[in-house]
Amino acid sequence: MSEKKLFLYDVSIFRKKLLTRTWSVILLFILFVIYNSLQIPKEARGQFFIIFVPLLAFFFWFLRRNYLKQIEILSSGKIELEGGMLKQFDSSGNCATIRVKDLEKITLDKFRGYDRIVLETKEKIHPIVNLKNQDELRLVLEKITGIKSVYDLTDDRLWNLKTPIYFIPSIIILIFLYIPILREKVPFISSEFLGLFFNVNIIIYLLYSPEKENHIDNRYSLKRRLIFISLIVFFFQVYTQLDKVGWFKN
Repeated sequence: MSEKKLFLYDVSIFRKKLLTRTWSVILLFILFVIYNSLQIPKEARGQFFIIFVPLLAFFFWFLRRNYLKQIEILSSGKIELEGGMLKQFDSSGNCATIRVKDLEKITLDKFRGYDRIVLETKEKIHPIVNLKNQDELRLVLEKITGIKSVYDLTDDRLWNLKTPIYFIPSIIILIFLYIPILREKVPFISSEFLGLFFNVNIIIYLLYSPEKENHIDNRYSLKRRLIFISLIVFFFQVYTQLDKVGWFKN
């Protein structure tokens, strides 16, 4: 195959989804901080905000930086197919080359809401996300290799219709808290206990919720960032409760 084919990324869809996701994460974090601030004593709220307002500012800066960087990377990137070689260029001009005949598997799936084609060789897995004309690339690769694409229909969304099921324990605690008859039977339940329990519920859910591998770098996944934030809030909740009962007093 000598004719060069060029495949570009769908920047407009990426920008729209990334912007929506970024603001959603910021809003959730703000609501999360506000909610947890109401679960601690008034005298400790100043210390709480001293910790979390700078964290929010850093989080906002990080997300903005990440947003601009990803837009730049996607706008400058491209895929070239020529002479049986697939070349993936990044924003720095670096090129990852795959010999099409070395492909052993072609998988089509969804990754964080974007169409993705995953190319596997013996040595490495090459994910390509959000191409404008992914179907054209798939057809060309299938024709050259004789490999039929496999469709992975696994839902990779972190939050879905089944999510509330995992928070039934927190919902039960909430019911006990706001129904006086039930609350009298379990006197240790309080708003502080609900906040702590709900946070633990979130951490457990995030730890065991599935997340598709991106095949590049999993260190900065959304799931890990949310777990990190939840753990910070959890340790602060524990600290304030221990301080409230005089644990740290001489």
